[in-house]
Amino acid sequence: METPFPRALNQGGAHPVHQAALRLAEVRDGRSRLKAKDLVALLLCHGARAWRSSQPISHTRIRVAGTSGTPALRLRFR
Repeated sequence: METPFPRALNQGGAHPVHQAALRLAEVRDGRSRLKAKDLVALLLCHGARAWRSSQPISHTRIRVAGTSGTPALRLRFR
C-alpha cells in the first residue's frame, strides 16, 4: 500500500518521527519488508525511547532581556 505522501518525502524528507511511525505500522500490519539491520535499529530506538521516558522530568526556562529591559524572548520546556 502506498502512502499518501510523494516519493521524495518518503525517501528522507519527512520528519523522523513520522518515518518511525510508518515503519511501526508496517511491522504491525505484517506487510513489512524489513531486513535484519532494520529490526536491530528498531529495537535500539525502542530501547532509547524507553530509557528517555523513564528519566525524571526536568523544567527549563530561558529568558532573554531586550535592550529596553522588556523580555525579548521567553521559552519554557516541560
